[in-house]
Amino acid sequence: MVIKIMKELNIKDYYSEALKLTESAKISDVIIGFLQQRIDVACIVDKNDFPIGIVSKYSVYRSILEGNKIHSSVKSILQRNVLTVSDQETFKYVKDVLLEHNVAHGIVINKENKVIGVISKADIIQGFLHETGILVNQLSGLIENLQEIVISIDVNKKIVAFNSAAEEVIQLKKEAIIGKNIEECFPEISPYLVESFEEVKSIKQQKVSIGPVIGIGSFIPITYKEHTSGAIAIIKDITTLEEFAQELETTKNLQQTLQQAIALSYDAILIIKKEGRITLTNQAFLDFFEKEERNITNQYITDVLPALTRFATNPDVKKEIFTINNKTGILTKEYIVHSGKEVGMIIKIISNQLDQWKEMFYRMDKLENELNFYRSEYEKLTKNSSFDIIKSNNKIMANLKHQAFLSAKNNSTVLITGESGTGKELFAEAIHKESGRKGNFVKVNCAAIPSELLESEFFGYVDGAFTGARRGGKLGKFELADKGTLFLDEIGDMPLALQSKLLRVLQERNFERIGDHRTRTVDVRIIAATNKDLLQMVQDGEFREDFYYRINVVTIPIPPLRERAEDVPLLCNYLINKLNMKLNKQVIGISPDAFIILKKYFWPGNIRQLENILERAMNFDVKSWIDTIHLPVELTINNHKHDELTNKTSFTIPQESPFNTNEHGSLKESEKTLIIETLKSVQGNRSKAAEQLGISRTTLYNKLKKLNIDMNLLFHS
Repeated sequence: MVIKIMKELNIKDYYSEALKLTESAKISDVIIGFLQQRIDVACIVDKNDFPIGIVSKYSVYRSILEGNKIHSSVKSILQRNVLTVSDQETFKYVKDVLLEHNVAHGIVINKENKVIGVISKADIIQGFLHETGILVNQLSGLIENLQEIVISIDVNKKIVAFNSAAEEVIQLKKEAIIGKNIEECFPEISPYLVESFEEVKSIKQQKVSIGPVIGIGSFIPITYKEHTSGAIAIIKDITTLEEFAQELETTKNLQQTLQQAIALSYDAILIIKKEGRITLTNQAFLDFFEKEERNITNQYITDVLPALTRFATNPDVKKEIFTINNKTGILTKEYIVHSGKEVGMIIKIISNQLDQWKEMFYRMDKLENELNFYRSEYEKLTKNSSFDIIKSNNKIMANLKHQAFLSAKNNSTVLITGESGTGKELFAEAIHKESGRKGNFVKVNCAAIPSELLESEFFGYVDGAFTGARRGGKLGKFELADKGTLFLDEIGDMPLALQSKLLRVLQERNFERIGDHRTRTVDVRIIAATNKDLLQMVQDGEFREDFYYRINVVTIPIPPLRERAEDVPLLCNYLINKLNMKLNKQVIGISPDAFIILKKYFWPGNIRQLENILERAMNFDVKSWIDTIHLPVELTINNHKHDELTNKTSFTIPQESPFNTNEHGSLKESEKTLIIETLKSVQGNRSKAAEQLGISRTTLYNKLKKLNIDMNLLFHS
């Protein structure tokens, strides 16, 4: 789109064509001209078209009212002292001249001073309106084509501008946003916009998050002649830059970690460039060869370590037994490859009490898993959002959590749908906590209370209301939830009669206890949940339609676990650590063979069923790993029915296989397959792969070497 910048307008295209008459014309000629050309002013000119004066419709009216004949000469009503302007003048100049002389019309003349038209204040106004329209279109085009996100609000905090960049980056349509309240749609930036508008000040260079975007925003009040009509936000998307910065920081941390790990390693380690120059070594290596660091760093291996030259330069030898200075060790090497090219080599010598270190690494891995659990529990206590308790890597779940977070800030009724065991109550509790409501979170299971007691449970009763009533009466759930949230679980099981009464309470916000005539008013926010299809129940006459639409304002449809299989590793890791605390166990994780069964299972009972199966397995004589023998038989049977649901995510695999290799001959291949599939699912990101596998990055790197998994062949073949 090309945006043309408008120059200052002149009057050429806006004055009216002149009705030119001579002094010999009659008043009737003027009237006829007015009617034919539909104008209000006639120009009286001489034979050369030079202006003499004007006759306006008002002077014609006055003449007729004074009794003059229409066949009279125009001389009697001619205004000779008139204003003339050139057709080259600008609107601003002509406007100023008309105001200065306090006249409503001016005669437009050309370069020869001949009359060519008449311009009025109305023509000036029309021109300025046209100019304003052009400026508005230019501004709209400029905003629409900016690469930055542009959002503006009016004095009522309603969104009035949402450009194409905002639509593309935030992935919301303009039609769904325009006219909505900024605090409801984008609570992350609303404080800056409102502050900019209310305090009439610019706020610059603020790092903000808006939807999935991280950006740098400036917030500017919209003012004209000391009147503020709103505010505008201009946000530069820096999400990619933020990711690059994080990657760079991660790389630096990895480099420092590598140097520290090499320094602390009990194995002798040497790193050399492709041409053979030594770049890094550790104290264990120096002790093994009885060398000083200053004597070998930046030197060629052939010059300072000739005993290693044959091993380093022979591509066919990757391991061998090596003895020097009466010290024996196992030599191994790995090539350093970058962008498909060999850039160096790592040589390691293992010589110190391998069996003892092996057991120690097992214990360290267990401690690391426990540390991760305690860290997650600490983050739970200090979390920034109540929704952090809902564990998921699924994009749909992330969007639902964001939607629920936004809905928590208002008092609209929320309907949470989903199968049993998907976590509907967790969502309800998180919404209540984020809402800031000071009252209690009160749960009512509509399916667990007998229908004859539901009314007294909701509304309470007074002393003596019915036989068996508690002395002194009883508060109902609505009163207990005053200023808080009432969670109606399994609302699809509520009787129709009670639905009608609840509908009235939701509409009027008041009710009476059973046996009482006093009306009580409450402030309660309703969150309902169900595992049933309420709309189908409405069509079948099993659920009130008006009640359905009253509770179905904001809908949170939670997908079943089988539709978000990537969450199974994360949930298992979390649940195993949770159950370790509950059962006083020290389970590290799940064997690859057992996990293959878990990841193929259909999970009709969702997360609740997964937790029950893990708890059942951990009640067996499990030492460190949950294996296939600890899983229920029905999982193995149903496994064959749902092979097509298998995802490519794995987790919590052992550093070294602690299982009997005779009974699990394919364990090593299973473990290798799980790692490869996990790497592919995260596009080769080793940090993310380690997180999903439930192991440290160091452990993952060791396994890549042990299982001969070549990342370059894996992603560049």
